[in-house]
Amino acid sequence: MRRALLTLLDRTPLAAITGAMIAEQARIGYATFFRHYADVHALLVDTVATITDELAEAMMPALLSADSGGAATALITAIAARRPMFTALLSGAGDALRAELARAVIARISALPDLLPPELPRSLALRISVTATIDLLDWWLREEPERDPAEVAALFDRLVIARLGGKAVR
Repeated sequence: MRRALLTLLDRTPLAAITGAMIAEQARIGYATFFRHYADVHALLVDTVATITDELAEAMMPALLSADSGGAATALITAIAARRPMFTALLSGAGDALRAELARAVIARISALPDLLPPELPRSLALRISVTATIDLLDWWLREEPERDPAEVAALFDRLVIARLGGKAVR
């Protein structure tokens, strides 16, 4: 069902997607959709949680070795590889949904190892880093789509990851 939602998002605005459309795309019964999810919104939140896990897994080796540039490159490379999906997710979410999705991402990341400097309040650092990441991705995918992913990774490292690690930015 997650894959069906993402496929639909490539060609349909989120607000127009229904449970029936997802069931048809997933080739499952309509009732099966509702046995698993209360509505499309619940599926979207679950899908974002799964994507968050995948992205965190891609970044984690570099983060564990204190390689902020490698972590930034891993994230941006993973997003560039699925660019249409991320563009659809960002463009289909209104402000309220984006805030809810950010909270879901923060909750998911909170379960990962704490790699932040001890002087930073974790909940604040996660909130700022997640919202900054979403804003950076939205800027890149919707306003600057031709910008090279390597340049976006460098910006992400400089503006988000390195700041959280306490590194001085040149």
